[in-house]
Order: sequence, then structure tokens, then C-alpha cells
Amino acid sequence: MKPLLKKWAIILRAYSWPASLVPVVLGSVIAARAGRFAWGDFVLTFLAALAVHSAANLANTYFDFKRGVDKKETADDRGLVDGLMTPRNMLLTALGLFAAGGGIGLLLVFKNGVPELFWLGAAGFALAWFYTGTGFAYKYRTLGDVGIFFAFGPFIVSGTALIQARAFVPEALWASIPVGLLIVGILHANNMRDVKGDGEARFATLAIALGPSAALKFYYALIFLPYAFTLTLGSVWPPVFCALSAPLAVKLKERAARGEFSPLVPETARLVAVFGLLLSLGLYIAA
Repeated sequence: MKPLLKKWAIILRAYSWPASLVPVVLGSVIAARAGRFAWGDFVLTFLAALAVHSAANLANTYFDFKRGVDKKETADDRGLVDGLMTPRNMLLTALGLFAAGGGIGLLLVFKNGVPELFWLGAAGFALAWFYTGTGFAYKYRTLGDVGIFFAFGPFIVSGTALIQARAFVPEALWASIPVGLLIVGILHANNMRDVKGDGEARFATLAIALGPSAALKFYYALIFLPYAFTLTLGSVWPPVFCALSAPLAVKLKERAARGEFSPLVPETARLVAVFGLLLSLGLYIAA
């Protein structure tokens, strides 16, 4: 059983799940502050976010493998290069998870009477699929950071609050910004790690466009600006709680400065989890 779980954790890139699950928690807390929260809606939103995020990870792995970006000798994403799954099965699994996430989303649209969620979800699906899918692949046109910020920041946080509150909650949009920046940090760490392979494939990520020095500075901004942003959330508790995670951010800065980009990716995801949960706790106490 343990080897099977490990295999699927590698295939689905489970280390990255905080990027979708933390925004669901944050959006739910913000809705609770507005007086609306239902555990059933929370569980359904949680499952939908997990399904779509996992589907996007699989699609990304599939398209990068088909384009020759991921090679057995150098790839950190080991799902296909190590033969843990065939490309065909990976694509079918991705499509199945997209369908499952979409089905849950439609259920929430009709059950809660929030047609706005349909358009928000459609935009999120487009960002997930076109990230590396089809000929456009906006990740490789220096647009990946922008797409990831909106998909995992404002879209999931405000979408979750919309599901719970049955109305748009402006606070959700504002509170999503620090978490969105940190989640972009996961992607940027990944792109700094993959500069050589992406460059050989003639793909343009922001890490390549900025160059080594500026790319590092951008990463530092992504992991430290969220702490400053918590000061704008109208209560002392969010910055106080989030400050508890600052030592993790300092360690990430030190790793990045040493060029240790492979471990930087999952460790940035860990910072997202810790910071995001502390932010949610701070906002909940401040209610």
C-alpha cells in the first residue's frame, strides 16, 4: 500500500497541493467572517480544487514530456520519465479529474444558486489547460506567473467565498493577494530550477527572461512581500500569526542564494501551507 501511495504522490505532484487547498481554507474563513459557512460546501470545494489541480499537474507533465522538455537524465518530475504511468493513461487520468472537478463545480453552481461561479470556474479551467496544453502554452511565453497568480489566488479564494456566502465578498479578493504571491513562488522556484532545460527547448519563462540575478530578487520579493501585505488586512492578528512562519522564508532565501533549486520547490509549497493556515487563523480570530 505504501509504495502505491508514494507512486501516486509522485505522479500527481502531491507536494504542490497546498497551492489549491490553502486558498479553499482561506476563502472559507473569509465567508465565515461574513456569517456564512457550511461544511458540506467546504468538502465539495476542497475536492473540486484538489481534482482540478491534480489534473493540471498531470496535463503539465504530459505536455512537457511530449515536447521533450522532461528527460530521464534531468527531470525532477519523474511520473513519465520513470515509467510510473504511460502518457496515454496520464492524459486520460487528467481528463477524468478535470471532468470530476467540473462536475462538482456545476453541482455547486446549481445547488447554491451562484451562476457567477460557472464563469469563474471556466476561466480557471482555461488557465489550467492552456498552461502547457495546446500550441499556445502560456507558461512558455513568460505568462505563467501571471496565470498562476490569478488561478490560485483571486479565483480560488474568491470562488470559495462565493460558494459559501452566495455572493461576492470583496475581502476575499484582497486577502488572496499574499497567498497568490507565495504560490507564484512555487512556480518561480520550479522555473529557476528548469532554466537550462527550458532554454534548450527554446521556451521563455520569466526566470529565463529576467536572468539569474533578477530572477533571484524576484523570488525574494515573492516570499517576503506577503508578510508586509498582511499589515493591510485591518487587524493585528494576521501579521502576528504569519510572522511565525518567517524563519521558513529566511531559510528559503538562503537555499535560493546557494542555488539549491530542486528542494526549493517543495519547501516553498510548505511555506504556502504554513503561511496560508496562519493567515486563515489570524483572520478567523480577528472576526
